[in-house]
Amino acid sequence: MWIIVAALVGGVALLSYNDVSTDVTSDDAIYAERILRETEHGNLIAQKTPQSFAGQIETIFAVQDAVLSIADENRGIPFDRPRELSDLYQARAGLCFDRSRAIEKILSSLGFSVRHAFVASTRGTGSPLRSFLTPKTQSHAVTEVKTDRGWLVIDSNRRWIGLTEGSKPVDLAALRETKAQQDWDPRVKDPMSPMLSEPFTYLFGLYSRHGRFYPPYMPVPDVDWGQIRYNLTD
Repeated sequence: MWIIVAALVGGVALLSYNDVSTDVTSDDAIYAERILRETEHGNLIAQKTPQSFAGQIETIFAVQDAVLSIADENRGIPFDRPRELSDLYQARAGLCFDRSRAIEKILSSLGFSVRHAFVASTRGTGSPLRSFLTPKTQSHAVTEVKTDRGWLVIDSNRRWIGLTEGSKPVDLAALRETKAQQDWDPRVKDPMSPMLSEPFTYLFGLYSRHGRFYPPYMPVPDVDWGQIRYNLTD
């Protein structure tokens, strides 16, 4: 019995050690301000979460634009290296997993509640579990942000957010059910990612399956365990 208990304790300790922190550090705050100022969105710095839904949407569009503008080159930060706001700022490049992290950190610094989503295609596997376990399954990293009218999905590669023409926020759950049959808000500049219009599954709190995005860079999935609860309640 003690062997089982020891194994369980060891497993929990290992997973906790590999937990991805979502805290906004003092360094994050500095670079959030720098990114916003350099992309002409400095007016957001002094404010916290806007009280009106319209103000929240304006801020979400601005933060997405800031990150896509500062990291406009499609080149991922290498494995086994830090990928926080300062790193993205200095690289001036990133891929979906880098940009989504930046979007989340800046929105968090402005007082929003956010959650990270690992999205995997199920077109070729026909199964959510198989998609998560199959290497090189097509995947994407996006963000959901909480507004006064509900959670809203933000793409990390395109200037697209889940906001309908009637100002209804759309989250991943709704997007998967409706198959994207929506008229989007006129301020949405880019078409939705094709992957989101096909069968997909998603998992909140999963940053990577390989463990090489965040310290300690071990072959254990990078996960924020605090966000896992969203998979059980939504």
